[in-house]
Amino acid sequence: MKDNHELDNFFSFENNEKNLIMEAKRKSTIRMACISGLVSLLVLTLIVVVKLQVTPWLLNKELIAQETYYDVHGANLFIGPWEESIQVIGSKATAPQYKLVDGRPVYRGEISNDSNPLEVHLSPQEYETYSYLGGKVMHFIHPEVTVNQVPDELKNIDVFQNHQVIEMGLSFDRAYTLDEVRDILPKDLPLQWAWMDAYSDEEVDSLQTSESPANHFTENEVIGFSMVDETGVTLEHPVKDFMESVRYGKNHRGPYKKDMQTLYEILTKQGEVDETTVKIIGAVVGGKKEVLQQLQNEPRVRASSIGAVVDSFK
Repeated sequence: MKDNHELDNFFSFENNEKNLIMEAKRKSTIRMACISGLVSLLVLTLIVVVKLQVTPWLLNKELIAQETYYDVHGANLFIGPWEESIQVIGSKATAPQYKLVDGRPVYRGEISNDSNPLEVHLSPQEYETYSYLGGKVMHFIHPEVTVNQVPDELKNIDVFQNHQVIEMGLSFDRAYTLDEVRDILPKDLPLQWAWMDAYSDEEVDSLQTSESPANHFTENEVIGFSMVDETGVTLEHPVKDFMESVRYGKNHRGPYKKDMQTLYEILTKQGEVDETTVKIIGAVVGGKKEVLQQLQNEPRVRASSIGAVVDSFK
């Protein structure tokens, strides 16, 4: 009886129709799942490929903005070549920061594309500041700002050895032209970097009413131009190169666009900025103690601050 019942079911149109429909639905579901999975995989692969193609371009724009900032900010500070790490998520780039003293690089640590440009320092007492790598940090005082104590580290220059080259940050008693600054310095003490008067009246008033340390600047906060490139070669048009960096920063999108726009407006308020019109209120020089001693009684040097020190092999 059971065999006859199964045979009847086999030739039953109604049962066969149900089975065919169920089988068709099952195959259709499997086919749709496979197609959906394949499409999702292709879309995900396309997204990854596009991101890996676009990310270097976006990162490069970010690095240019970062380099432009450091072209303008920081006394005698340079950025080395970037090392990029391109990833689907979390791409980044790092580069060494360094100074040039007597043509030799002095390592100042590593920065990244998202580094805070304002460094954290260790300050045991006023005007005595160190980076966390142990390097001495220079201080600068605006000529129109009154402070209770003016750093005068030129008076301590005698403690150094004859073979050592000392980086020295100088703050002047007023603004000078580039030629006037060269006249202030001894003939055998070349100008390494120049601090520009790029501050509005409101900023100067704010400095005047602030307490230490907010009323003076550390070396990474000042604005100015280098007289040499990142390899130590003398630049032909340092002020022009500086202004090109400012213009680029204000004309291109980036985290510093607004700051660069404000800086440009302050600098060009009295007209075009070039080697003859630039207002310099401080400088960075590097020399041996017998040369720097010539500045000890220079009335136009209001304040002095020691930076990096290296041994000379010349």
